[in-house]
Amino acid sequence: MGDGSLFALIIGMFALMALGIPIFVSIGVTAFAGLALMFGFNQAAVDFTSFLWQSLNRFELVTIPLFIFAAMLVQAASFGDELFEFAKACIGAVPNGLGVAVILTCAIFAGITGSSPVTAVTVGLIALPALAREGYSDKVRGALVAGGGTLGILLPPSLPLIIYGVLTETSIGSLFIATVIPGLLLAAMFSLYAIFAHRPAVRVPGYRWAQRVPIIRRGLPVAILPVFIIGSIYFGLVTPTETGAVAAVYVLLLGLARRRLDVKKILHAGQMAALTSSMLLLIFGTGSVFARYSAMLQLPQQIAGAVGNLPGGPLLVFTGIVVTDLLLGTFLESGALTILTIPIFFPIAQAIGIDPVQFGVIIAVNQEIAQIHPPAGLNLVTVSAISDIPLTRMMVSILPFIAIELVMVYALYFFPQLTLFLPGHMAMP
Repeated sequence: MGDGSLFALIIGMFALMALGIPIFVSIGVTAFAGLALMFGFNQAAVDFTSFLWQSLNRFELVTIPLFIFAAMLVQAASFGDELFEFAKACIGAVPNGLGVAVILTCAIFAGITGSSPVTAVTVGLIALPALAREGYSDKVRGALVAGGGTLGILLPPSLPLIIYGVLTETSIGSLFIATVIPGLLLAAMFSLYAIFAHRPAVRVPGYRWAQRVPIIRRGLPVAILPVFIIGSIYFGLVTPTETGAVAAVYVLLLGLARRRLDVKKILHAGQMAALTSSMLLLIFGTGSVFARYSAMLQLPQQIAGAVGNLPGGPLLVFTGIVVTDLLLGTFLESGALTILTIPIFFPIAQAIGIDPVQFGVIIAVNQEIAQIHPPAGLNLVTVSAISDIPLTRMMVSILPFIAIELVMVYALYFFPQLTLFLPGHMAMP
């Protein structure tokens, strides 16, 4: 089977997706068709099921449903309200402080959910009306939530990074810790932009200490969960998988103690977590089969070998990866994008000398851009759906967030220690 047939199958796969066929079905049909062309129908059926089982029979994948369940429990317990009030109390009366509070809330919530759309929806439902009441225009408030929500892909527990770690056999703990410095830098740059994004600046009355203390006391038990996740992994107290279990139990007990959760809400959260996890794991499984099929054709090796002959050097190759990932990410969910592209991109990154941990974080930041890239970035569509803000109103105001994240992508490329310093000092890599 030649490269032309492979190219035709890939085009067919994206055509199926464009027709609304579920992503895992589109990928699975393509992978099975390729195997059938190589080995015949019967052998393809055996190989497909065998490869699918092998790809899903990985202990590290338990992390995904555990963190998704924790995120669903946070939503069911409505802890987003307390987080937003906590952020407002911490920010105080700085110019456009409400916008900064949105970014801080997104950063904290991202450290619990690991999902960009979930972060945007949960924070958006609370923050968008509050921003409107303070006089923020539709385009500014929509961009703040959509841009801040992208931190859900980067900060631990990042679901795309879990998938990346399994696909490339890179330490998930190291990947999580590697995101801390870039994540904090991005949150800081977003916050600085938020201070100057709205003119004239909106100043809300500051909290007196008598008001601030009870608000911080209520929000702190939820806000410290991301710190616990990062700290426990960094100091080697628990593995990433164990952290997922502890996070879920912690949120469950906190919700019960505050009477925010009951049996009905817990069961519903479990059902939603099961559905979301099943969808993501099916995409992972079929994507892994497709990656195995591509490896049989030695496609990654051929591409990586051709990299050395390209003019322009490693920087041009890296830019090609960034642009390709951005274009595909505008139409694909981050998990599916990681599964489809990493088997191709990873050998190329190794060929141009990028560290696996460094590359994983770069890809996560780049996928953040794809989530808000006009016209079909998932976060833009999500915010528009929950707020009735037209997409066209946000397309210009989201550009500064894209510019900030592009700067971060190339900063991570030129300064590897931004990602490698903390993992190099972990107690248990």
